[in-house]
Amino acid sequence: MRPASPFVVSPARGVSPVALRGAFALLLALLVTAVVDAQPTADAVCRRVVYVTYPTVPVAAQPPKKEADKKEPDKKEPTKPPEPMWPTDLNGKDIKTVMKDLEDPDPVNREFAARSIAAFGPPARKEAVSKLLLKRMNVLVETDPGVRFAVYSAVGSIPFENEADNNEALRILIGVIDNAPSGSSSRYQAVQTIAMFGPRGEGAILALAERIAKGDASYETRRTMAGALGRIAFHETAGPNMKAMVALADHYSKDPSAAVRMEALQSLMLLGPPWAEVKKKDAKGPPAIKTEDAARIVKFMKARVGDPTTKPKPTLGLEKDKQVEIWARLVMMRFDPKEINDDNLDAFAKHLTTPEVGVKVQALQAIGMIGEAAGKKVDAVARLLSEKNQPMQLTLVTVQTLASMGAGAKPAIKDLKELATEMNKSIDKMKDEEGKMKIDLAKIGIADVDKKKETENALKAKEYDRKTGEEIVKLIESVIKHIDESKPMSPSETPKKP
Repeated sequence: MRPASPFVVSPARGVSPVALRGAFALLLALLVTAVVDAQPTADAVCRRVVYVTYPTVPVAAQPPKKEADKKEPDKKEPTKPPEPMWPTDLNGKDIKTVMKDLEDPDPVNREFAARSIAAFGPPARKEAVSKLLLKRMNVLVETDPGVRFAVYSAVGSIPFENEADNNEALRILIGVIDNAPSGSSSRYQAVQTIAMFGPRGEGAILALAERIAKGDASYETRRTMAGALGRIAFHETAGPNMKAMVALADHYSKDPSAAVRMEALQSLMLLGPPWAEVKKKDAKGPPAIKTEDAARIVKFMKARVGDPTTKPKPTLGLEKDKQVEIWARLVMMRFDPKEINDDNLDAFAKHLTTPEVGVKVQALQAIGMIGEAAGKKVDAVARLLSEKNQPMQLTLVTVQTLASMGAGAKPAIKDLKELATEMNKSIDKMKDEEGKMKIDLAKIGIADVDKKKETENALKAKEYDRKTGEEIVKLIESVIKHIDESKPMSPSETPKKP
C-alpha cells in the first residue's frame, strides 16, 4: 500500500519513542538545510519526483572510457557534469543474463530481474529490453500478478529510446485501468506506473479524468489517480491540462475520502493555474493566467470552503475536514492572487487556535507558502512559540513558517530570542544532569552489568537530547538573522487586495 501523505498528520496513531526520535531528527535536518534560503509565495510550487527503489545487490562499476589527446576544457564555457557510473553487472549478472531471467520458469527470478533491470541505466533503454518488458506486461504471457506489477514498475522508471514502445506501454496500462475490476490491485498498480511516467503519461489523462469518473471501490486507488493527474497533466509549453484540473477540482475534490480530496488539491497546487498562451522559448517565467479558466477552478473551491460575498447571506462551505479546507483555500490563492485576502488569512489564523496538531501544521504550511504577504498574521504564528506542552515538532514548523515570512516576521524576532533563551537554559540543565550521570556511572561496580548498561543508555539518550537542542538553537539563531536581514517586498511584488 502507498504510504500516507506526508502532509497529513494523524495524532491518533501511536508512535514509538524510537520512531519519533528518528522522525524528529529528520525534520530538524531538513529545516536546518532549507529554512533560510528562500521566501516562498503563494505562486511558488515544487514539482514532486517519483523515486524508484531497486534491490540492493553487489555491482561492478563500468570502467571509464579512455580518451586520446584530451584537450583542456575552455574555462569560459561551463563544463558538463560527469556521466554517472552505471553498473555492468548486478550480483554477477550482466544485462543479457538478467533479460534471460525475465523469462525464467521461476517467478521469483522473473520478479527479481524485473526489479533489477532499470539499474543498468542507458542499456536498459534499448529496444531489445523495451520489447521484452512489453511482452511481459501481457497478462497472457506473465500470469503471475506480482511479477507483472514488478514489470510495470520497471516500465515506469525506464524512458525507452523507442518512443513507439513508450506509447505502447502507456496504451497497455490505460487498457488495464479501463478494464480491470473495481478495487483490483491491477488497476492500482497501473495507475501508480502511469504516475511514474510524469509528462510522458499525458495520453492517460482521459482515462484518469473522464472514463472512470464514477471512481473505484478502493479509496487508495482513487487517491493514486488524483496524484497521477498532478504528475502527468503538465505540458512544458502548453502548461496545465484543463480537463485534468476540472476533474480534480470537481470530481476528486468531492470524494467521500478526505485523503482523496487532499491529494486532488495538492495536485492542483502542483499543476498551477492555466496558461493564457503557449510558453515562448526565451520566456523566463510562465505565461499569464487564463483568468476565465482559473475562475472555474476557484468556483469549485469556493463551493468547498464557502463564499462570504454571496447575497443575501454568505454561502456555507461543504468541506468538513479542516486540513482539506486549508488546501482548498491555498488552491484559490494560487489560481487567483486576489484571494490572498483577509478572509482566507483569517481562516488560516483561526486554525492555529485548534487543539488538533495536524490542523495547526497545515495552517502553518499554508501561511509559510504565502510568505511575506501573510505578515498580518505574524502574531498568531509567533504565539505558538510560547505555548506550553507543545510538541517540539510543531515548534520547529512554526520557526520554519516565520522564516518563510521573511521581512513580514520581524515582529516575531523578540519571541524567537525568548525561545532560544529558554532552550539554552534547558541545555545547561541537561549538561548538569549528564555530569551527575557520569559520576554515578563511575561508581557502579564491574559486576553490576545491568545497572551499568541502563545508566549508559540513559546517558546516551540525554546527550542526544542535549545535542538536538543545541542544533535547534542554532536553527533559531539562523532564522532570526535571516528575518532581521530580509528586506520588504516592493509594492509591485506585493499581492493587491481585491
